[in-house]
Parts: sequence; C-alpha cells; structure tokens
Amino acid sequence: MQTFLQVLAAAVITVTAILVLKKYNGEFGLLLALVCICSLCVFALTLIRPVMDMMHRLEDLSGVNTAIMAPVFKTALIGVLTNVGASICADSGENGIAKVVELCGTIMALYLSTPLISAVLDLLDSLLGG
Repeated sequence: MQTFLQVLAAAVITVTAILVLKKYNGEFGLLLALVCICSLCVFALTLIRPVMDMMHRLEDLSGVNTAIMAPVFKTALIGVLTNVGASICADSGENGIAKVVELCGTIMALYLSTPLISAVLDLLDSLLGG
C-alpha cells in the first residue's frame, strides 16, 4: 500500500509541476510527463518479476503445460498495454485512434487466446469420447 501511495504522490506532484510549466513553456511539461511515464513504467516492471515468479511456481505445482499458460500471460499483458496506449491517445485528444487501439487490443487478445481455446476444445472432445 505504501508503495502505491508513493507512486500516486509522484504522479500528482508531476501533474502539478506540468500544470505550472504549461503556463510558461509547454515543451518542458511534455518532457516532464515523458520522464514520469518512463520512470513509473520502469518501477512497474520491477514489481512484475515477483508476480511472474509466483505464476511460474503455480504452473510448476499445477502441472499445467506452458503452452496453455503462455496465452494467459500474453493476453493479460495485451490488456494492460491496450489500456495504457488507448489512454495516452485519448488524453492527447485522439479519441478515434484510442478506440482503434482498443479494438486492435481486443482482437489481439482473442488471437492470442486461440491456443487456449483449442486446448479446451481438445479436452472436451477427449472427454466426450471423440
């Protein structure tokens, strides 16, 4: 919880600084926003490692094939990236592009989940004696 509050504080302080900078020089505000975004993304990536380790442990303990778990990880990542990308486009005033990013993310998630759906269908087929 404390870590998230630090992230939130950094974001609010950066936004406040950007609002002040926009009055004088908008380019520096954009640069500050990019630095904040990159810093928070790097921080988020450091937190994903323990989550991935736990998911790999779960995969090992459950005996589930990696080919089945990989689409789940990829689909979750596509969802997060789609949300971030669409939000950036929408905040820039490009709502049309944001909607297309969301559409492409949805289609990509469906595409990446086809091996998982295929595995479920194969399992159902074998259970039904096909």
